[in-house]
Amino acid sequence: MLVADLMTSQLRCLKETDCLADAVAAMQELFIRHVPVLDADGRLAGIVTQRDLLALEHKKDAGTALREVMRTDVVTVAPDTPLRTAAETMIFHKYGCLPVVADGELVGIITETDFLKLAIFPLAPRRAG
Repeated sequence: MLVADLMTSQLRCLKETDCLADAVAAMQELFIRHVPVLDADGRLAGIVTQRDLLALEHKKDAGTALREVMRTDVVTVAPDTPLRTAAETMIFHKYGCLPVVADGELVGIITETDFLKLAIFPLAPRRAG
């Protein structure tokens, strides 16, 4: 199985110019813990996580731009990356998610929750044809 088989492809992304309050609102509205941040050209610039927001809660103003606080050292995977490779990367580095990038464009995200869902609700076999 590949990352493309499990990743979430309908993403809620924010822009570098959006603020911490926007990230909090997106996470609460959609019950998510990771929000990719895009640059002006629509390319992945960083990521903001729920853990990051909790750490910044009393240190930064809610109007602080995401470009000032997002993680920019983001490890990504391709859609054709084997699931085992993605899982090992997440486990060994303690990442909660990996953005999925193809040809420089963000196409999805794979999270710990995706792997948990796979363990509980295995994917149905694909039909040929």
